[in-house]
Amino acid sequence: MVEQDAPTQAEGLLEQIADTALDDDYYVVRTGTYAQSREFNTVLTAIVLGVFAVMVSMAALQTRSDRPATERERNGLINDVAARKSLLSSREAAAAKLRGQVETLSASVDRSDPAYVSLRLLAADQAAQGPGVRVVATHSEVGVDNDRFTEAGRITDTDMQRLVNGLWYAGAEAISINGQRIGSLTAIHSVDGIINVNYNDIGAPFTVLAIGDGKSIMQRFDDNPAGRYWAERKKNAGVQLTMTPSSDLSVSATQRGRSAIRNAKAIEGEQ
Repeated sequence: MVEQDAPTQAEGLLEQIADTALDDDYYVVRTGTYAQSREFNTVLTAIVLGVFAVMVSMAALQTRSDRPATERERNGLINDVAARKSLLSSREAAAAKLRGQVETLSASVDRSDPAYVSLRLLAADQAAQGPGVRVVATHSEVGVDNDRFTEAGRITDTDMQRLVNGLWYAGAEAISINGQRIGSLTAIHSVDGIINVNYNDIGAPFTVLAIGDGKSIMQRFDDNPAGRYWAERKKNAGVQLTMTPSSDLSVSATQRGRSAIRNAKAIEGEQ
Protein backbone atom coordinates (compact mmCIF):
# COMPACT_ATOMS: atom_id res chain seq x y z
CA MET A 1 0.00 0.00 0.00
CA VAL A 2 1.35 3.33 -1.10
CA GLU A 3 1.00 6.17 1.39
CA GLN A 4 0.00 9.63 0.05
CA ASP A 5 1.58 12.75 1.35
CA ALA A 6 -0.47 15.33 3.30
CA PRO A 7 -1.01 17.91 0.48
CA THR A 8 -2.42 15.24 -1.85
CA GLN A 9 -4.79 13.98 0.84
CA ALA A 10 -6.06 17.53 1.51
CA GLU A 11 -6.77 18.18 -2.17
CA GLY A 12 -8.73 14.93 -2.46
CA LEU A 13 -10.79 15.79 0.61
CA LEU A 14 -11.66 19.27 -0.72
CA GLU A 15 -12.75 17.87 -4.08
CA GLN A 16 -15.00 15.34 -2.34
CA ILE A 17 -16.63 18.04 -0.19
CA ALA A 18 -17.22 20.22 -3.25
CA ASP A 19 -18.83 17.38 -5.19
CA THR A 20 -21.22 16.42 -2.36
CA ALA A 21 -21.97 19.91 -0.95
CA LEU A 22 -25.54 19.97 -2.27
CA ASP A 23 -28.18 17.32 -2.08
CA ASP A 24 -29.02 15.47 -5.30
CA ASP A 25 -32.62 16.78 -5.14
CA TYR A 26 -31.32 20.33 -5.63
CA TYR A 27 -30.03 19.51 -9.09
CA VAL A 28 -33.35 17.87 -9.97
CA VAL A 29 -35.29 21.01 -8.99
CA ARG A 30 -32.73 23.31 -10.70
CA THR A 31 -33.08 21.57 -14.01
CA GLY A 32 -36.88 21.65 -13.73
CA THR A 33 -38.60 24.64 -12.05
CA TYR A 34 -35.57 26.95 -12.32
CA ALA A 35 -35.18 26.28 -16.02
CA GLN A 36 -38.87 27.03 -16.62
CA SER A 37 -38.65 30.21 -14.55
CA ARG A 38 -35.64 31.38 -16.53
CA GLU A 39 -37.42 30.78 -19.83
CA PHE A 40 -40.48 32.73 -18.52
CA ASN A 41 -38.29 35.68 -17.45
CA THR A 42 -36.67 35.78 -20.87
CA VAL A 43 -40.04 35.94 -22.62
CA LEU A 44 -41.31 38.64 -20.20
CA THR A 45 -38.20 40.75 -20.81
CA ALA A 46 -38.69 40.50 -24.55
CA ILE A 47 -42.33 41.61 -24.23
CA VAL A 48 -41.39 44.63 -22.05
CA LEU A 49 -38.70 45.69 -24.52
CA GLY A 50 -41.17 45.36 -27.38
CA VAL A 51 -43.77 47.52 -25.60
CA PHE A 52 -41.12 50.13 -24.79
CA ALA A 53 -40.02 50.22 -28.43
CA VAL A 54 -43.63 50.76 -29.55
CA MET A 55 -44.08 53.62 -27.05
CA VAL A 56 -40.88 55.32 -28.20
CA SER A 57 -41.98 55.03 -31.82
CA MET A 58 -45.42 56.50 -31.03
CA ALA A 59 -43.85 59.41 -29.11
CA ALA A 60 -41.53 60.14 -32.04
CA LEU A 61 -44.46 60.11 -34.47
CA GLN A 62 -46.53 62.37 -32.20
CA THR A 63 -43.65 64.82 -31.85
CA ARG A 64 -43.23 64.96 -35.60
CA SER A 65 -46.96 65.52 -36.17
CA ASP A 66 -47.12 68.27 -33.47
CA ARG A 67 -44.08 70.14 -34.77
CA PRO A 68 -45.92 72.31 -37.34
CA ALA A 69 -48.48 73.44 -34.74
CA THR A 70 -45.71 74.21 -32.24
CA GLU A 71 -43.85 76.24 -34.85
CA ARG A 72 -47.01 78.21 -35.64
CA GLU A 73 -47.55 78.97 -31.94
CA ARG A 74 -43.94 80.05 -31.55
CA ASN A 75 -44.13 82.34 -34.58
CA GLY A 76 -47.43 83.75 -33.28
CA LEU A 77 -45.87 84.56 -29.92
CA ILE A 78 -42.87 86.21 -31.59
CA ASN A 79 -45.17 88.37 -33.73
CA ASP A 80 -47.29 89.26 -30.69
CA VAL A 81 -44.22 90.33 -28.70
CA ALA A 82 -42.99 92.44 -31.61
CA ALA A 83 -46.41 94.12 -31.95
CA ARG A 84 -46.57 94.88 -28.22
CA LYS A 85 -43.05 96.32 -28.27
CA SER A 86 -44.05 98.57 -31.14
CA LEU A 87 -47.18 99.69 -29.24
CA LEU A 88 -45.13 100.34 -26.10
CA SER A 89 -42.64 102.45 -28.05
CA SER A 90 -45.42 104.55 -29.58
CA ARG A 91 -47.02 105.11 -26.17
CA GLU A 92 -43.69 106.04 -24.62
CA ALA A 93 -43.19 108.59 -27.37
CA ALA A 94 -46.69 110.00 -26.76
CA ALA A 95 -46.03 110.16 -23.00
CA ALA A 96 -42.75 111.99 -23.56
CA LYS A 97 -44.54 114.48 -25.81
CA LEU A 98 -47.25 115.09 -23.20
CA ARG A 99 -44.65 115.56 -20.46
CA GLY A 100 -43.02 118.21 -22.59
CA GLN A 101 -46.35 119.97 -23.08
CA VAL A 102 -47.04 119.88 -19.34
CA GLU A 103 -43.65 121.39 -18.56
CA THR A 104 -44.25 124.12 -21.14
CA LEU A 105 -47.69 124.93 -19.70
CA SER A 106 -46.34 124.91 -16.15
CA ALA A 107 -43.64 127.39 -17.08
CA SER A 108 -46.18 129.72 -18.68
CA VAL A 109 -48.63 129.78 -15.74
CA ASP A 110 -49.17 133.04 -13.91
CA ARG A 111 -48.68 131.94 -10.31
CA SER A 112 -50.55 134.98 -9.02
CA ASP A 113 -53.66 134.04 -10.97
CA PRO A 114 -56.55 133.36 -8.53
CA ALA A 115 -57.55 130.27 -10.53
CA TYR A 116 -54.05 128.85 -10.12
CA VAL A 117 -54.09 129.60 -6.38
CA SER A 118 -57.50 127.93 -6.06
CA LEU A 119 -56.28 124.80 -7.83
CA ARG A 120 -53.25 124.59 -5.56
CA LEU A 121 -55.56 124.93 -2.55
CA LEU A 122 -57.81 122.11 -3.76
CA ALA A 123 -54.80 119.92 -4.48
CA ALA A 124 -53.47 120.61 -0.96
CA ASP A 125 -50.28 121.94 -2.51
CA GLN A 126 -50.24 125.04 -0.29
CA ALA A 127 -51.19 125.94 3.26
CA ALA A 128 -54.62 127.36 3.98
CA GLN A 129 -56.11 129.59 6.67
CA GLY A 130 -59.60 130.84 7.46
CA PRO A 131 -62.86 130.04 9.21
CA GLY A 132 -64.16 126.51 9.43
CA VAL A 133 -65.07 123.65 11.74
CA ARG A 134 -63.03 121.81 14.35
CA VAL A 135 -64.13 118.19 14.65
CA VAL A 136 -62.95 115.91 17.48
CA ALA A 137 -63.65 112.17 17.30
CA THR A 138 -62.65 109.58 19.88
CA HIS A 139 -63.39 106.03 20.96
CA SER A 140 -66.33 105.11 23.15
CA GLU A 141 -65.75 105.47 26.90
CA VAL A 142 -68.59 103.11 27.79
CA GLY A 143 -69.70 100.51 25.27
CA VAL A 144 -73.41 100.35 24.58
CA ASP A 145 -73.10 96.64 23.83
CA ASN A 146 -70.68 95.36 26.47
CA ASP A 147 -70.11 92.10 24.58
CA ARG A 148 -68.76 94.01 21.59
CA PHE A 149 -67.30 97.01 23.34
CA THR A 150 -63.69 96.46 22.22
CA GLU A 151 -64.54 96.37 18.52
CA ALA A 152 -67.74 98.39 18.17
CA GLY A 153 -66.55 101.25 20.39
CA ARG A 154 -63.32 101.87 18.48
CA ILE A 155 -63.05 104.39 15.65
CA THR A 156 -61.79 102.72 12.48
CA ASP A 157 -60.23 103.88 9.24
CA THR A 158 -63.65 103.47 7.60
CA ASP A 159 -65.12 105.90 10.13
CA MET A 160 -62.46 108.49 9.32
CA GLN A 161 -62.83 108.00 5.58
CA ARG A 162 -66.58 108.63 5.82
CA LEU A 163 -66.00 111.64 8.04
CA VAL A 164 -63.57 113.27 5.60
CA ASN A 165 -65.73 112.50 2.55
CA GLY A 166 -68.75 113.92 4.37
CA LEU A 167 -66.87 117.15 5.12
CA TRP A 168 -65.82 117.48 1.46
CA TYR A 169 -69.44 116.92 0.46
CA ALA A 170 -70.53 119.56 2.97
CA GLY A 171 -68.32 122.18 1.31
CA ALA A 172 -64.95 122.03 3.07
CA GLU A 173 -62.11 123.55 1.04
CA ALA A 174 -59.16 122.13 3.00
CA ILE A 175 -58.99 119.34 5.59
CA SER A 176 -56.36 117.96 7.94
CA ILE A 177 -56.39 115.11 10.49
CA ASN A 178 -54.04 115.44 13.47
CA GLY A 179 -51.90 117.80 11.41
CA GLN A 180 -51.86 115.60 8.31
CA ARG A 181 -53.24 117.52 5.32
CA ILE A 182 -55.64 115.55 3.15
CA GLY A 183 -54.59 115.75 -0.51
CA SER A 184 -55.72 114.14 -3.75
CA LEU A 185 -53.31 111.23 -3.20
CA THR A 186 -53.80 110.84 0.55
CA ALA A 187 -54.70 107.38 1.85
CA ILE A 188 -56.52 106.74 5.15
CA HIS A 189 -56.17 103.12 6.18
CA SER A 190 -55.52 100.90 9.17
CA VAL A 191 -52.32 98.95 9.87
CA ASP A 192 -52.45 96.47 12.78
CA GLY A 193 -55.40 98.36 14.22
CA ILE A 194 -53.66 101.78 14.04
CA ILE A 195 -55.07 104.43 11.67
CA ASN A 196 -52.54 105.71 9.17
CA VAL A 197 -52.77 108.99 7.20
CA ASN A 198 -50.18 109.92 4.60
CA TYR A 199 -48.22 106.90 5.87
CA ASN A 200 -48.05 108.45 9.35
CA ASP A 201 -49.69 106.80 12.37
CA ILE A 202 -52.28 108.85 14.22
CA GLY A 203 -54.22 108.11 17.40
CA ALA A 204 -57.25 109.26 19.35
CA PRO A 205 -58.47 111.83 19.91
CA PHE A 206 -58.70 112.53 16.16
CA THR A 207 -58.79 116.29 15.52
CA VAL A 208 -60.10 117.19 12.08
CA LEU A 209 -59.87 120.78 10.81
CA ALA A 210 -62.14 121.68 7.90
CA ILE A 211 -61.76 125.18 6.41
CA GLY A 212 -64.85 126.76 4.86
CA ASP A 213 -68.19 128.22 5.95
CA GLY A 214 -68.47 126.67 9.40
CA LYS A 215 -72.23 126.85 9.90
CA SER A 216 -72.95 125.62 6.39
CA ILE A 217 -70.50 122.71 6.76
CA MET A 218 -72.09 121.58 10.02
CA GLN A 219 -75.63 121.72 8.63
CA ARG A 220 -74.81 120.01 5.35
CA PHE A 221 -72.78 117.34 7.14
CA ASP A 222 -75.73 116.40 9.35
CA ASP A 223 -77.96 116.12 6.28
CA ASN A 224 -75.64 113.98 4.09
CA PRO A 225 -75.04 110.18 4.30
CA ALA A 226 -71.80 110.61 6.28
CA GLY A 227 -73.60 112.59 8.98
CA ARG A 228 -76.32 109.95 9.26
CA TYR A 229 -73.65 107.23 9.44
CA TRP A 230 -71.91 108.96 12.33
CA ALA A 231 -75.23 109.54 14.10
CA GLU A 232 -75.79 105.77 14.02
CA ARG A 233 -72.25 105.11 15.27
CA LYS A 234 -72.78 107.47 18.20
CA LYS A 235 -76.11 105.87 19.04
CA ASN A 236 -75.17 102.19 18.66
CA ALA A 237 -71.48 102.12 19.66
CA GLY A 238 -71.10 105.18 21.86
CA VAL A 239 -68.24 106.75 19.84
CA GLN A 240 -67.86 110.48 20.43
CA LEU A 241 -67.96 113.20 17.77
CA THR A 242 -68.10 116.96 18.44
CA MET A 243 -68.17 119.73 15.84
CA THR A 244 -67.32 123.33 16.78
CA PRO A 245 -67.29 126.31 14.40
CA SER A 246 -64.15 128.43 14.45
CA SER A 247 -63.28 131.81 12.95
CA ASP A 248 -59.58 131.09 12.46
CA LEU A 249 -58.14 127.73 11.49
CA SER A 250 -54.96 126.91 9.61
CA VAL A 251 -53.75 123.76 7.87
CA SER A 252 -50.34 123.12 6.37
CA ALA A 253 -49.64 121.92 2.84
CA THR A 254 -49.58 118.21 2.25
CA GLN A 255 -46.33 116.32 1.99
CA ARG A 256 -44.67 116.69 -1.39
CA GLY A 257 -44.89 112.96 -2.04
CA ARG A 258 -48.69 113.07 -1.56
CA SER A 259 -49.29 115.77 -4.20
CA ALA A 260 -46.84 114.94 -6.99
CA ILE A 261 -47.91 112.27 -9.47
CA ARG A 262 -45.19 109.72 -10.09
CA ASN A 263 -44.94 107.32 -13.01
CA ALA A 264 -42.65 104.51 -14.06
CA LYS A 265 -40.06 105.03 -16.80
CA ALA A 266 -38.60 102.36 -19.05
CA ILE A 267 -34.84 101.87 -18.88
CA GLU A 268 -33.18 102.93 -22.10
CA GLY A 269 -31.88 100.01 -24.12
CA GLU A 270 -33.92 97.38 -22.29
CA GLN A 271 -35.59 94.82 -24.54
